[in-house]
Amino acid sequence: MQISKKCCLGFLLAGMLLLTGCSFGKKVVLTYDGTFELELGKTKVAELLEAGFTDRYSYDKKSQIDSSSWQNFYAMKEDVTYGTMYAGNKSSQKVKFEQGKVFRVVIDYRDPDYVTGEILINGVNYAGYTREQIKEAMNGAEMTLDSETYLCFEDGKFEYTFQFDEGSETVSSISIDDGTDWKLVIK
Repeated sequence: MQISKKCCLGFLLAGMLLLTGCSFGKKVVLTYDGTFELELGKTKVAELLEAGFTDRYSYDKKSQIDSSSWQNFYAMKEDVTYGTMYAGNKSSQKVKFEQGKVFRVVIDYRDPDYVTGEILINGVNYAGYTREQIKEAMNGAEMTLDSETYLCFEDGKFEYTFQFDEGSETVSSISIDDGTDWKLVIK
């Protein structure tokens, strides 16, 4: 049996990716209060609603997401906030808001009105973390920016942005994104 050059090149490339530890296909899982897991890019808004999360600010049962677009979901349980979630629709048709898949989560630890619930990102609770602790926790990802107010990493298709208030070494907010927003239109 003869193997084509393209096939050999494919096997060689796959082997190199395995040896270098490339993180293609890695997933990001956020665990909320140890009871609910959200997989970025896979979990639908309907699953959040079933788990008891509400949206005090934008959710309307009649809401739809236009084709190739997104809408926010301000995740709350009673008076506890769990961040702003962005639900996307990659299809060419409108879909019910509940069918949108969460592709980005922004956690803001500075909300003066609400306490932030416990949120683990791939098993790590970054609340109160310093710049050095974040670098240690993210050591398998590629650091793409290290400035006074931002620390950014890429891990496969996922982007992590840690923000710091001016003069502070403690994280004030985190944004995790699976890259979907670059494919969608803001409406």
